[in-house]
Amino acid sequence: IAEWQPPRRFVDVQLRGPYTLWHHTHAFEERDGGTLCVDRVRYRPRGGALVNWLFVRRDVEQIFRFRHQRLEELFGSRQT
Repeated sequence: IAEWQPPRRFVDVQLRGPYTLWHHTHAFEERDGGTLCVDRVRYRPRGGALVNWLFVRRDVEQIFRFRHQRLEELFGSRQT
């Protein structure tokens, strides 16, 4: 955890692993009586842009789709 600012945000970075860069900001905002969770991810896979386009991007998108669905299951969705 590179930054810790409860209850507003925290940032995790990968020090070792499959990416040459992984910087993930989790931000939380009060919104319409609930909490909006916002993720910002900067990453660079080993192998560069072609590897990202062919393989990695879809996996990262799937991870965050799953996370979104799971948060809705646990906490519900309040669309306005």
